[in-house]
Amino acid sequence: MTSFAQALDKQARTLRWLPLVAAIAAVTTAAPLAWDGKNFSTFLLLISLYLPAVALVCIGLCIWAILERKSPRARSIVVSLVVMLTLIVGTFWALPAAKDELRFLAWSFTHNDALEGFADRDSVMLDWESWGLAGMENDAYLVSNPSDNLTQNGGASEWLRHVGSSCEIVASKRMRRGIYIVTTYNCPLR
Repeated sequence: MTSFAQALDKQARTLRWLPLVAAIAAVTTAAPLAWDGKNFSTFLLLISLYLPAVALVCIGLCIWAILERKSPRARSIVVSLVVMLTLIVGTFWALPAAKDELRFLAWSFTHNDALEGFADRDSVMLDWESWGLAGMENDAYLVSNPSDNLTQNGGASEWLRHVGSSCEIVASKRMRRGIYIVTTYNCPLR
């Protein structure tokens, strides 16, 4: 019968904890960069520091797995590498797509009075996000559209006429009934 200390020693030798640590490290380092992915300085940080660091860690894990190939530890090392790469790619793929919905959900819980105040008129509620370089700016706004037709044909031009703007809406995303995020290119609504 093995003792508790021997069981812990065997578990430490197999590195069963390594995939969990790799998963936590992957998500906690990739999520902030994926969240702020439209920012140019974030892009520079990503390509100059983050991606080379991930590449070095992957190379190190591959070398370690090759050195340990006959050991039970090799499986945990390879699983860690796969988990880390999958979570990093998944985070950069999924988080930007869900970012606006997550932000709106948090914002709407704390600003319900603002939602009610703009519920009966076409208007720009607040500046949502902005990115780009001088002369090529994109601006996103949280807007109200009580008729809920902003994404339909002619709905955007009708809404722009009501708010008194000549900007072109290049993208719009429905957050809930009558509330949208609209994006303009180099033409601020305010």
